[in-house]
Amino acid sequence: MGIAKKMLLGAGIAGLAVTGCTTTSTDDASTRDDAGTVVESGEVGAFRLQEGDCFGATDDGLIATVDAVPCTEPHQSEVYATFTLAYGEDDAFPGQTVVDTAADDGCYERFDDFVGRDYESSIYGYGSLTPTVESWNGLDDREVLCVIGNYDESPKTGSAGGTGR
Repeated sequence: MGIAKKMLLGAGIAGLAVTGCTTTSTDDASTRDDAGTVVESGEVGAFRLQEGDCFGATDDGLIATVDAVPCTEPHQSEVYATFTLAYGEDDAFPGQTVVDTAADDGCYERFDDFVGRDYESSIYGYGSLTPTVESWNGLDDREVLCVIGNYDESPKTGSAGGTGR
């Protein structure tokens, strides 16, 4: 099915998995407004997700696509931050544990600024989408996407940004 990103689970965030779908990891079948916000649901490839995107429940593991929805509709996860790992395109894959640890640290550091509350006292959990050895080597993928959702994994409506919850 091609190259996909790996989901690193945080407390309470549902994971993501490759499913039998026709959309590829680089497609975007959602409708976006001029600002890039999803305004009509659609399947979005893992490499087309961006900060502010919301999406439905998924399974653990590798992903190629997610079902993106407007954040005003019920959803499991929201991309709240993105960052690039500090490796050059010629650097060898450091191992999934190193990538996952760097992703967890980076997403944790960005949590408070996004929510307006520290992770330990928040109602939200977080996780991340991380490069795999295949995406690292084949696509020079160094990007981490931080995702947030209700700690109890229930669907939420609206953004967690600035809620102080």
